[in-house]
Amino acid sequence: MPKPILRIENLYKKFRDTEVLKGLSLTVYEGEVVVIIGPSGTGKSTLLRCINRLTEPDSGDIYLEEQKIEPGKSNFSQIRQQIGMVFQDFNLFNHLTAVQNVAIGPIKVKKMDKKKAYDLAMKELERVGMAEKAGNYPAELSGGQKQRVAIARALAMDPKIMLFDEPTSALDPELIGEVLEVMKDLANAGMTMMVVSHEMGFAREAADRIVFLEDGVVAEEGSPEKIFNNPERERTREFISKIARLNSGGDDRGLNNK
Repeated sequence: MPKPILRIENLYKKFRDTEVLKGLSLTVYEGEVVVIIGPSGTGKSTLLRCINRLTEPDSGDIYLEEQKIEPGKSNFSQIRQQIGMVFQDFNLFNHLTAVQNVAIGPIKVKKMDKKKAYDLAMKELERVGMAEKAGNYPAELSGGQKQRVAIARALAMDPKIMLFDEPTSALDPELIGEVLEVMKDLANAGMTMMVVSHEMGFAREAADRIVFLEDGVVAEEGSPEKIFNNPERERTREFISKIARLNSGGDDRGLNNK
């Protein structure tokens, strides 16, 4: 049995009067690719942000390899470094080149020697097919290229798990494939991944498990085959068929935005 990398227990989060997460529990195992789907406003992005404490949950516990993620504890920053995060809008530093964007984490956070950090950054850029653009600034890159640099930046920190928050939703349709290919390569290499996405082709191909969130909790989960072909709940079936219809119309943007 693979070991649990991430364990979430009874997570709650409220924004003003709206309860977004309502006692959500989920475990992700080593080497597993978990794709999280669900209607807008069900807490998908909030869940990822709570895991690495960009958003502070109201209650509940999160463990990375059985170590509790708790602000204020002496090992908090060290644990947090082991969680890679890729955002929908890239979050690159515009005044730094691609290679500088990737090297800055190891230099500043891990106190790595500069030469070693730049060598590592080049290796990670190569891994995502961006070595030739190492000297380019974000303004000189396409959306897909920026997102690949952002993935390299997360990889350079040598994370135990990678969180992807709608990594293709800000991209033009023709650029989505290059980012999904990088993510599939990572999945095939055994990276543990949690992906919030409306890209159902990726979910079918790369996911080990699909988690359907609704109303702030895990409503249903299972293999891609089960969730796509034989879901237990009517709501899951409705959601999958709605996405399929939108996909066949060529645009499923905006469906999964929160």
